[in-house]
Amino acid sequence: MCRYEVFGDWYRGCSHFVMSYYSGVVEDCEHPLCKGSKAHTHKAPNCPCEKYEQDDRRIVNMFHQACEDCRSAEFARRVGR
Repeated sequence: MCRYEVFGDWYRGCSHFVMSYYSGVVEDCEHPLCKGSKAHTHKAPNCPCEKYEQDDRRIVNMFHQACEDCRSAEFARRVGR
């Protein structure tokens, strides 16, 4: 599984990671059936292989509250919208 380094903020109030940006650093899995790997054996663009990828999260800031989306949803639930 190829891993892509991503930076973002962690909200402890709701346990959400909010992505800011990808750094461009990629850890190649070197699996011959992964479309994202440099070791991919098929060169055709329509091959049936899947792209196995995962974000390698790097926390920049940690907040002890819920993220903006969760706070907005909680507010909407309280006022009945």
